[in-house]
Amino acid sequence: MVASKILFAAGRDYDLTLLEELFDRNNTTVHRVGSGEEALATLCETSFELMLTDLVMPDMDAITLARKARRTRPGLAVFMYTDLPTLALRHEINEAGIERVFDKPLSPKLVRYLLREARKVSERRGAMDSASAKGV
Repeated sequence: MVASKILFAAGRDYDLTLLEELFDRNNTTVHRVGSGEEALATLCETSFELMLTDLVMPDMDAITLARKARRTRPGLAVFMYTDLPTLALRHEINEAGIERVFDKPLSPKLVRYLLREARKVSERRGAMDSASAKGV
């Protein structure tokens, strides 16, 4: 099984605490940060398959974070979750490169989806690394 790394950016700890155990059981490393600035600093130091971010955080919204994060890590998959209506934000969400938007509360079903998506990214990276090593 391919190990995956997911970055959670959430201003409130209780949003993710219950779900982290499910990730741990599935060979997935989860790194949680409490702000957008922490997320950006972490992305500069470490590579992740995907980032899940809350729309609202103390220092910036998910749209701003996604734009900045994709400059640092262009191949990063970015997903957002929110309890706010997103129809008015749809253009900004797409422009920022946020691939999926999920409603709160987060669920075990979402965890399974995120695991599948993170593994797809990880497998693609592994295939690209192999091709590069072979000079393809």
